[in-house]
Amino acid sequence: MTLFLFISCNNSGKDGNASANSADESVKGPNLTEISKKITESNAVVLAVKEVETLLASIDELATKAIGKKIGNNGLEANQSKNTSLLSGAYAISDLIAEKLNVLKNEELKEKIDTAKQCSTEFTNKLKSEHAVLGLDNLTDDNAQRAILKKHANKDKGAAELEKLFKAVENLSKAAQDTLKNAVKELT
Repeated sequence: MTLFLFISCNNSGKDGNASANSADESVKGPNLTEISKKITESNAVVLAVKEVETLLASIDELATKAIGKKIGNNGLEANQSKNTSLLSGAYAISDLIAEKLNVLKNEELKEKIDTAKQCSTEFTNKLKSEHAVLGLDNLTDDNAQRAILKKHANKDKGAAELEKLFKAVENLSKAAQDTLKNAVKELT
């Protein structure tokens, strides 16, 4: 009887903890807390990038539909060479894009975020540097298009920088989506 007690008392795992043997540790699944954190962080980045994409799309909409227009009885009507306020709005949106990109933090996407930030800064700075033309009361349709219309033949007032920003944000969006997909895959 004494021998039985001795064997049963010495049957526990390390430091008296029966659940701490190596067989139990190898059966453990993925660390759900870490994976959940990765998914949450990745999703936040995806949503922030989507917001930037929406802001960029609004500049594109202004460029394609509002340059040289005013509101009339039947919707938009021609109003040539009155685009200063429209470009001011595009500039304000570009400033907001820069703010949104500056708060993005993700180690896996650092390079893509930095590229998008740089392109955003270049676009905003180009609009500022062209203020002598873009700030005129009678800003021509052509100069407004050269500033914010990506498909214009001459993009010397900012459209070239805007096009680079679109591509950088598109690349960032794809990378953010991939990061989120990879985080979700860790669950399986």
